[in-house]
Amino acid sequence: MSTEKNSAGVIAQWMRWIARAISSLITAFWLLILLDIVACDAFVGFICLNWEMLLLFGLVTASMLSVVIAWRIESLGGFVMLLWGLAFSAIAIVTSSGSQLTLSILVSGVPFFIAGVLFLASWWLRFSRASNTTEKQVNDIASSSDK
Repeated sequence: MSTEKNSAGVIAQWMRWIARAISSLITAFWLLILLDIVACDAFVGFICLNWEMLLLFGLVTASMLSVVIAWRIESLGGFVMLLWGLAFSAIAIVTSSGSQLTLSILVSGVPFFIAGVLFLASWWLRFSRASNTTEKQVNDIASSSDK
């Protein structure tokens, strides 16, 4: 029983770190795209602030905040990551044309979705392991008080 709990803890830890890596990398990717657009506009001498730039800035900022939340609170962060996966996929569906649709969804929404699932699975494994440990402690206390 103890090795099952330890292996579940190791699996949960691996899931957590993989989710952190995926979410950090995809957020850095979107931040790099935003900085590239702004740097190119600044190099030309004209920064165009239109609704698309503001939308991209808002999405990148919100995804960075969700990564920070997910690092601290896995359950909430995992749920937020799932929502970002759906939001980025929906934006990709609306803005992409036929042949690039699948690639757009895979690049923009799927990594957030995978990270969210991994954060939630890691939290669930840790939560279920902690509740099993607490239940065992309560049973041990109850059985020792019966003697």
